[in-house]
Amino acid sequence: MEKSELLEKRIEQLEKRILFLEDQIHIKPSTSPPHRPVIQQQEQTKEPVEWDVLIFQKILPPLFIVVFIMGVIWGFKAVSDYGFLQPIVKVIIGYIVGFVLIVLGIWQIKKGRKNLGHMLLVGSIPILMLTTFAMHQLYDISGPTLAFILNLMWITLGVFLTFKYRSQGIGIVAIVGGVFVPFLIKSTSPNIPLFSLYETVLFTVFLWIALKYSYKVLYFISIVFLQVAILVFFIFTNVPDGYKWIAMLPIFVQHGALLAILLKTNQMLKEQAYTLFSIMLLTAIWIRVIFTDNEATVLMTIITLIYGVCYYVYREDSVRAPIFIANASVTLLNIMQLQIDNLLFEGIIGFIFIYFFIYKKFKHILHLILLSISYIVAFYKVLSFSITGWVSWEMLHWTVFLIGTGYGIYLLTRLFKDKTILNIGVSFVAIMLLYYLHMIAVLVSGDSGSNMERVVTSSLWIIMAILFMVFNRISLPQGKYVGVSILFVTLAKIILFDISFVSVAIKALLFLVLGVVGLLVSRAYYKK
Repeated sequence: MEKSELLEKRIEQLEKRILFLEDQIHIKPSTSPPHRPVIQQQEQTKEPVEWDVLIFQKILPPLFIVVFIMGVIWGFKAVSDYGFLQPIVKVIIGYIVGFVLIVLGIWQIKKGRKNLGHMLLVGSIPILMLTTFAMHQLYDISGPTLAFILNLMWITLGVFLTFKYRSQGIGIVAIVGGVFVPFLIKSTSPNIPLFSLYETVLFTVFLWIALKYSYKVLYFISIVFLQVAILVFFIFTNVPDGYKWIAMLPIFVQHGALLAILLKTNQMLKEQAYTLFSIMLLTAIWIRVIFTDNEATVLMTIITLIYGVCYYVYREDSVRAPIFIANASVTLLNIMQLQIDNLLFEGIIGFIFIYFFIYKKFKHILHLILLSISYIVAFYKVLSFSITGWVSWEMLHWTVFLIGTGYGIYLLTRLFKDKTILNIGVSFVAIMLLYYLHMIAVLVSGDSGSNMERVVTSSLWIIMAILFMVFNRISLPQGKYVGVSILFVTLAKIILFDISFVSVAIKALLFLVLGVVGLLVSRAYYKK
């Protein structure tokens, strides 16, 4: 009985203590079991493919409108070959077919069959343009002025239909046909100012439409086909020096328009940014090809200043600022190549670090790509430099490259917190130093002969191995392994390349020095 009473008292004391602790942590006792949240996985139900819509509304209309246009072209050829129709009759039929397609397209849209209606409208524009081309080029029914005016009418009609029915397809056909209208006009002396003005206005109109309705495909096609049109024009037209500025007007306007739109709008921001960088590269190529060095330098300087101001205004913008820096770097490197070509290599190394710090700030992948490309270019460029003097551009290039590589490896290791970068980087620097010291050995030995060169090279390599091991003691864990590797490379070089060409005394000296260094290294890192 006494034991049971003691046990009951003990239980009461424990209950009181539990209640006290619960009050302290503000937990009310609950007899209900803890509720475990039930995570319901929402099943992502995939909508079934509507095959009727896919086949009859999306695939068949564009496919068979192309088939129909090809049929019209071959039909005209057939009746021409057999002489069934006079040229004027064929032209009239062509225009009738084009306008009938427009009427049918509008009728189908009103009936609710938008895809079919849009495709009929899309087909009408090339038929009208091809008919005008045949009337002017093949049948000589009209002169160049009338043909140009008619083609302008068809392009304007395409713009109107694009607006009215919100059809990107119509816009694409209109811009593709429109940029090549000047090439469909027969002319012995091209009107360069008219060509430039026409292409500039056409591009501006369709670029505005593309951005207004967020038509990505139309946006890119309008940009690309303007470049294609200008390229074809310069290939097939002898542009006098006095007209090259006018002929380049569409390129400058395109670049300026894309920059202005990037500054003022937020639509398709990333696409705009990358497109502007691509156009900067193309613009730089155009400037270098068309203009003289001094003219190109002036143009590049103006562009650099513009992008410098843009970067200052948008320096905290994570999308715009990196693109402005990238574009300015393109122009600055071109200026250096045009005016101070000897320092171009140092400019590339400098921009590698600029790209790194911009990437570190904005995490913009473009600058990591530019960094990598620039370093690959610098690497292949530095291998082409052979140091021929103590005070020379080649000596400067190699020294800057090695210092920049070492510092760059340090920065990358700190940024990515990855020891693999340091391991690979230190080994790479060691390999480049071996070649660098070999060229230094050639300078040191001078006219003393190949034996002295071999001795100096081996001596410098041994010193470098020792320095790597010293750095291992200070702050470079990879130093001892790299140093030992250099000793093995030096030994292999002596055995495979030097031993057959040097005297016995030099052989003895090299092996003695290398042996002593190897034993000292073994003793320094010896563990019991």
